[in-house]
Amino acid sequence: MVKEKIVSMGAKLALKLVRKNPEKAVPFALNVADRFAGKTFPAQMKIIRQFLEDPESNVYQMLARFGEGIDEEVVNKLVKNFLENAMLNGWHKQSELRNSLNCNIPWAILLDPTSACNLHCKGCWAADYGNKLNLTFDDIDSIIQQGKELGVYMYIYTGGEPLVRKKDLIKLCEKHQDCIFLCFTNGTLIDQQFCDDLFRVKNFIPAISLEGNEETTDFRRGEGTYQKVIGAMKLLQKNKLPYGISCCYTSENCDAVTSDEFIDNLCDLGAVFVWYFHYMPVGSDANMDLLLSPEQRKQVYERVRKFRVTK
Repeated sequence: MVKEKIVSMGAKLALKLVRKNPEKAVPFALNVADRFAGKTFPAQMKIIRQFLEDPESNVYQMLARFGEGIDEEVVNKLVKNFLENAMLNGWHKQSELRNSLNCNIPWAILLDPTSACNLHCKGCWAADYGNKLNLTFDDIDSIIQQGKELGVYMYIYTGGEPLVRKKDLIKLCEKHQDCIFLCFTNGTLIDQQFCDDLFRVKNFIPAISLEGNEETTDFRRGEGTYQKVIGAMKLLQKNKLPYGISCCYTSENCDAVTSDEFIDNLCDLGAVFVWYFHYMPVGSDANMDLLLSPEQRKQVYERVRKFRVTK
């Protein structure tokens, strides 16, 4: 308990230094992380140190931008819930239970609050389930409570469109303030009221679906979707809230979503991460032509690996 409090205080001090003097903050933060992690993650810590000790690295520059573009209290909450609870404290508890119970304990739990969605995207299986399948608030609450007892503090919502249930999801954020919640969303239901709620709870991060440019996004998700998504991204950036992007790459958009222009634009709009997902021909009107060729898959693989060290 004492050790956790020391690490928490060190993390908060490191965040303040990042905003004022990154050169001093980085070695301080690394020392705090080393003392807490010990010998648990040697390979990971080596890579992290390699990136953070180089002011020219993309990770170093992203952290500096993260500190400038996101509200300080939101950053503090994310560090507390993601790094301390989910990554460090939770991992130690999970490891103990894996040994004592002789079974796997997941690091994160993914669940679908609802099958309902306000869009009908090509190649998405959610539409096949209709809008009648829902987990009740109590069901989700119970899953989270049981998860925390196992050391799980990271919860990922998919769907359907999870934000159809955004009032319930915000209530769960309020009730489980020690957890971090990530939500895959089409972004069209994000408005100022929701941003106000996110700013209040501080432990919910949207991952907005984007299929590249306007043409490739609207091709899969419907006319006008791209502009709504860009509007949501700008709104989140204006409110100094963190968010990421979810890209499903197909034979039609693989060039668009792996272009330097696309990634640079996401950085300018305040996105802090991107998830890439391979198109799967499942669901209503699944189009086999959207499957990538072997050459395209290789191209995506190589470009994403490049972005990881340059963007």
